[in-house]
Amino acid sequence: MEGVPTHRPAEAPDNEQWLVERAKRDPEAFGDLYDIHFDRIYAYIYRKTGDRQSAEDLTSETFMKALANIQGYRYTGQPFIAWLYRIASNAVTDHYRSRRVTTSLDEGLQVADRGTSPEEAALRVDDQQAVARAIQTLSPDQQDVILLRFSGDMKLKDIGQVIGKTEGAVKALMFRALNSLKGKLTESGVRP
Repeated sequence: MEGVPTHRPAEAPDNEQWLVERAKRDPEAFGDLYDIHFDRIYAYIYRKTGDRQSAEDLTSETFMKALANIQGYRYTGQPFIAWLYRIASNAVTDHYRSRRVTTSLDEGLQVADRGTSPEEAALRVDDQQAVARAIQTLSPDQQDVILLRFSGDMKLKDIGQVIGKTEGAVKALMFRALNSLKGKLTESGVRP
């Protein structure tokens, strides 16, 4: 393809940034970025919404917005995924503003491990639902910190970039969120 490099440029900070630059010139190259980050973005959105269909729709919306705005992306030292999380977080916020979201029991039961007894599976689903309800009682920033750290496996510095806070503020949010979750889960009979 003319105008699209087929080798990695020396000035690119890493292979991912090279892919981003390639995607800016060739939208089909965006597929590689999609493949790399789909699972983490989907998991983050699913944990925020608790609904498979909404998570699929919002994940699709996130990547469509990312592709549409890839020209405006500038490497700032933060990983590309931090930019995607910011887009995903905004999509979830817009989603909650426009409708009330519920979790179906059938979807919760799909999470249960087939190797367990029905009683154990039901208890596991109850615990998962208690954790999800407890997370939903946190402030939006605390929810993001918890989900990005434990579902997204992000570093505190990168989380700060996503939510627009310093690393110290992220640590404080994490501490308060974990303490709050521990108290709420203990109250509901779930062992943290």
